[in-house]
Amino acid sequence: MKDGYWLGKDHPEVYLGEKQALNEDYTHSGFDRGHLNPNGHHAVPSRNATFTLTNVVPQNPKLNQNAWRIHESQLTDLFRSKCSRAYVLVGAVPSENNWIIKNNVKRVNIPDYLWNAYCCVDNNDRPIQSGAATARNTEDNWVEKLSLDGLVEFLQQFSNQPVGELFYNNCMA
Repeated sequence: MKDGYWLGKDHPEVYLGEKQALNEDYTHSGFDRGHLNPNGHHAVPSRNATFTLTNVVPQNPKLNQNAWRIHESQLTDLFRSKCSRAYVLVGAVPSENNWIIKNNVKRVNIPDYLWNAYCCVDNNDRPIQSGAATARNTEDNWVEKLSLDGLVEFLQQFSNQPVGELFYNNCMA
């Protein structure tokens, strides 16, 4: 694995790999590059932007290729069939001390949980449906569907600050 590389002569002060994940970090790690913002939620030209490492977390392959993939696909179908527009929040709950390690260096934190939330609106920008989900990043291969309030409660257990409202007016659908 390369330990990183300089961006180039135009930006000699920028050294990639010191603080950013690299493709090499995922090679033989046992984890998939799990999209936070799924490429399937986007049309072909814009979906290319979802393949950056800033949109990726180490995801258990069993979860990524099964239950979470099915969940993302169900959301895609919902967004296409019922929503004029969908507002989506995504995230991961970092682990305390679980890392992809390369050359004895902690490179990429392996999150304990993945989560997402959505607010689906009609042509008049009125909320018509909302929901959320969490999944433990393990081989358990299970997605728990929640209300937005349920997700706020879930996230609150990992924060010492109030989580607050996820969408305007809590997406009163």
